[in-house]
Amino acid sequence: MDKRVYWIWLQNAFGPGSAKPKQIMDRMGDPVEFYRGGIGLWSSFRFISDKELMALNMYGPEQAAAALEYCLRLGRKVITPDSSMYPDLLKEIYNPPAVLYVDGDMPDFSNTLWISAVGTRKASDVGLNAAKDICYQLAKHGAVIVSGGALGVDTQAHYGALAAGGKTVAVLPCGLDYPYLMDNAQLRREILDTGGALISEFSLSTPVQRGAFQIRNRLLSGMAHGVLVTEAPKKSGALITARHALEQDREVFAFVGLNEVKFAGCIALTEDGAHRVRTAEDILRNFEGTLQKPSEQPVLAPYEDFEEITEEKSATELRDNRETQKEETIPGVSGSALSVLSCLSDKPKHVSEIEAETDMPAGEIMAALTELELFGLVHTSPGQRFTKA
Repeated sequence: MDKRVYWIWLQNAFGPGSAKPKQIMDRMGDPVEFYRGGIGLWSSFRFISDKELMALNMYGPEQAAAALEYCLRLGRKVITPDSSMYPDLLKEIYNPPAVLYVDGDMPDFSNTLWISAVGTRKASDVGLNAAKDICYQLAKHGAVIVSGGALGVDTQAHYGALAAGGKTVAVLPCGLDYPYLMDNAQLRREILDTGGALISEFSLSTPVQRGAFQIRNRLLSGMAHGVLVTEAPKKSGALITARHALEQDREVFAFVGLNEVKFAGCIALTEDGAHRVRTAEDILRNFEGTLQKPSEQPVLAPYEDFEEITEEKSATELRDNRETQKEETIPGVSGSALSVLSCLSDKPKHVSEIEAETDMPAGEIMAALTELELFGLVHTSPGQRFTKA
């Protein structure tokens, strides 16, 4: 029988986020041997509760095999710790998942830098642009961007990587087939269309449950070499991910804007030893030798004027200053982006209209629009409509 069956069996009994499968494997070395030991062996592990013993006994390999077959029939990948696709970095954490469910293509972990980008859902323009720009630069240098697929900073981090033609991974707090945050359904499709992946520790149809985000957040930090927080107030879920990163001996990077309230969490991180960063280069220099060969394409200009900007300047003025700087620094945009730009005017145009005019896939169009937005060449209107800036 496929060994993944026994990993699914274990995860069903102990649940996502549990450290017990690893504790068992540290003693037994193999889930099949643990299963064959039966109730007599299982009950000898004093940390296994009566409820968990019942779950081990009631849900057997037959049910787990049916669950595996169902996943594979839907085209999902089921990755376990003895798989070559399982992230090596996750094996180092206290409570690695017994099973990862994957939709799409898991990017290569070997000799590739993985950075997790997190932050508040209600971020300011400064935090959103920092997430997009820094992740764009990181992806241009070959880094894989990990985030949670949520609104705000997560969305901008993913789109920054996509605009750079890089790889990005979204780690979800629910099953892959659960209709999570449908406002970002298009983003998830683009991630899959460009060779990225959606990952979850939860079985396919599992809804978002209490505690799911904290369970998920340890994976955001655990599968990455470092965690970037681009905006977080004093109480933010992003700080939970940063705390996991510190516990997992990962590097933590914080971008700090001028608004002390909106960036209070980032300020606290720097006071606790996190690296204060303004550009991707501030992150990359900590991982020399980890990256693949850097891209020859140019990166965006650094935030050289942040310290000199006064509180009286509006977020719009700040954004306009940076967009002007980027236009002066970057010599050109990609061919796809130019094709999309040529379709735009001062009249808002929907993505479907651009798709009809250019005969380009929707995912490629959205990546191109994100690139153009980075360069300040388009404006976004409600309802996925765009105009030339």
